Amino acid sequence: MTQKKYSQKNKLIQLFNQSKKDALFFDSFDNLINKHGKLILFSVIGLIIFFVFKDFLLLNKIYLFKDIGSDSINITYPAYYSLADYIIKEGFPKWSFNQGMGQNIFPVGYINPFSLYIILMGKNYVYYTIFYAEMFKIFCAGLFFYLFLRKIITSNYLAVVGGVLYSFSGFMILGGQWNYFSTQAVYIALLLYSFEKLYQDDNWILFPISLFLIAAYQPVDLYFIGVFLVLYIIFRLIETNEREPRKLFVFLTKVVFLGTMAVAVSSFFIVNGLQIMLESPRVGGDASYYNTLFSKSLWGLEGAKHGETHYLTALMRFFSCDILGTGSQFRGWYNYLEAPLFYCGLISLIAFPHFLSLQEKRKKIIYFVLIFLFALTIIFPFFRYSYWLFIGDYYRVFSLFVAIVLLLIGLKSIENIDYNSKASITITGATLLLLLICLYYPYRNAQIIDKHVRDTVAIFLIIYSVLVYLIRLKKIRNIVKFLLLSVIIVELIYFSNITVNNRPVISGVETVQKVGYNDYTVDAIQFIKTYDKTFFRINKDYYSGTGMYNSMNDSLAQEFYGTPSYYSFNQLNYIKFLQELGIIKRKAEEQTRWSPGLVNCPFLHGFASIKYALTKDKKYFLMEFGYEPITRLGNVTVLRNKFYLPLGFTYEKFILLKDFKILSQTQKVSALYKAVVVDEHDYSHLGNLAKLDLSGIQPEYSVKEYSDDVKLLNKNVLYISKHGQNEIRGRINADKDKLLFFSIPYDKGWNIKVDGKNVNAMKVNVGFIGVPIAEGLHDIELSFTPSYFYSSAAVSLIAFLLFVFLIVFKYLRYGKKH
Repeated sequence: MTQKKYSQKNKLIQLFNQSKKDALFFDSFDNLINKHGKLILFSVIGLIIFFVFKDFLLLNKIYLFKDIGSDSINITYPAYYSLADYIIKEGFPKWSFNQGMGQNIFPVGYINPFSLYIILMGKNYVYYTIFYAEMFKIFCAGLFFYLFLRKIITSNYLAVVGGVLYSFSGFMILGGQWNYFSTQAVYIALLLYSFEKLYQDDNWILFPISLFLIAAYQPVDLYFIGVFLVLYIIFRLIETNEREPRKLFVFLTKVVFLGTMAVAVSSFFIVNGLQIMLESPRVGGDASYYNTLFSKSLWGLEGAKHGETHYLTALMRFFSCDILGTGSQFRGWYNYLEAPLFYCGLISLIAFPHFLSLQEKRKKIIYFVLIFLFALTIIFPFFRYSYWLFIGDYYRVFSLFVAIVLLLIGLKSIENIDYNSKASITITGATLLLLLICLYYPYRNAQIIDKHVRDTVAIFLIIYSVLVYLIRLKKIRNIVKFLLLSVIIVELIYFSNITVNNRPVISGVETVQKVGYNDYTVDAIQFIKTYDKTFFRINKDYYSGTGMYNSMNDSLAQEFYGTPSYYSFNQLNYIKFLQELGIIKRKAEEQTRWSPGLVNCPFLHGFASIKYALTKDKKYFLMEFGYEPITRLGNVTVLRNKFYLPLGFTYEKFILLKDFKILSQTQKVSALYKAVVVDEHDYSHLGNLAKLDLSGIQPEYSVKEYSDDVKLLNKNVLYISKHGQNEIRGRINADKDKLLFFSIPYDKGWNIKVDGKNVNAMKVNVGFIGVPIAEGLHDIELSFTPSYFYSSAAVSLIAFLLFVFLIVFKYLRYGKKH
């Protein structure tokens, strides 16, 4: 009996010692975070990345999506590949004939450290560097948001939690698959941190740098992100109860001055970037959404779209990006990307209502007002349209602002529970009940909700409710914190895995096979370029991209000049030409981005200097329009256009634009081969050119007539001696006064010299370049420099030198004081 009691006593002692060790472990865990917050942050982010992205890390998969995210294949990859190639061959990007029939490609959206890394690593590594750039963004986003939180939250632990949640928010992970959004998220986190450095420490250096990065990346983001910054500053000053007028005036003056200096430093990128946007069909054309959206009722609700309701989508996207389906299987409002991206961790939904238990009434009012403002914008879409200046029915970066507010209020609420050791069981229970009702309520469109994801969300919500309530208990607080961080890691791995891995992507094997952009098109283009060094365009009647949508940027990824283009800001004059010829519909905003070019218009191939065609069809219908096959490589046949016209050819007759507009579509094509189309205000500059008799244009256009017209236009053409993306030189011998036409979309940045003298380019043929020439032999030079290129660069340089001077002055003064 005594032996049995002794054995039980030993067991109790061992159990007590073990509990002490466990307590020491959790105490050391809390101390570890306090001492090594950044290391813990990076370790957690790295752990999640490994489990979510391991197939991409091992190069079994490429971070290019074939489903609704095929913009990564159709825009992102071709753009990076082309820019990497362009910089090596031409230098700084200005004009490119690889985009459509040519346009200014000042790199809007590509001036940032992540894009520069991809570009400078070279075109052959773009498949891989796109992914590594995204991973770098995840680390940067987490770090900057962590540093920001360290300025406004006392708990290092919560700063780590917030940094991790921000890194794997829906906006970062899902939005990052479109490349653009994740860069915005990094910059916004940096901006918030730099503002707090300025506000709290009077350290101003980072603030203009963050604004410069935003402006250089996307000029219009100065407005979209600037609105949020102003809102944040107002509420931050109210939250800290800043009342001293003089101090407030000095601080706000600093903010305005530093912001102005950042704008001045970035003026080179702002001026040239805005120029591309303002001269695009979405802004400067007649395809804008402005009138449609502006006419909406101020207090009107969002109606059903794509068969599902907007409000159910907005509500469900707080719980998960994939609760309404993943990728192309998304069943909610708009599409997988454009729908709200509010998800920023389920802990935020459980925690943020606890702000109601805050003791400071002022802070509760501030949080109420913030929630009200964002709720107002979600419920009544006119306010969202207003924020977007009526250019589109978007959420985009607005989603991130909602997520940030939700996350900040949630973290502040947990901090309050931790500090006061109090958590309201009523708020905790009511929050959980309300969230579960939101999840399981029998909505009219409830069938669009993924039941498995919903049930998983519910389990996490219950776990978080218990853990948040238990944080109030001091004795087990560190254990709860450890468990809370562990559950957050599991949650982020689980949901990020769905978003990333339940999607079709390019496999690592495909990058070395003859598929996609590496198909036999590459061999065909190499064959053509081997023996033909002249300027020409190529027509492809198939698309090489492997995404679900047609890849209209094959010319960027496969290094040839074509006519299609998929770009947010296509060349305005080129789009107007396509609209006038009936190739795309007027006021169809989508078609101004997805421009098919002249692929299906063989009668216009000669006009557009298309010399070769590539086809996979065994029946060459283009032979009916003057093409002849010259070789076959793999499954691709190369054909040559017998009715090709060079980049520069001449007209001896003209037709007024108002007369051209009344012709049928077929007659318009015919007219382009008989006379140059000019505006009635410009025809006085045409000298001795004769006016075309419209009665001679037949209702139908035959191949025989097409052949005869081309022969006549080929009499006096420009013989090019040198051609690049931004410079073309040649010589022409005109047998009479004529108009020299270039199949180059009109842009004010083109400078033309005839015999060494500058001449003004005319806008002819509904959006192209033309210049009158006299009879005789002439040397022709064309060079392209974007408008305000050098003047804006000078402003940026002066402002940058001022910024450097202020930094030097600051540290010299600091050195004297110390």
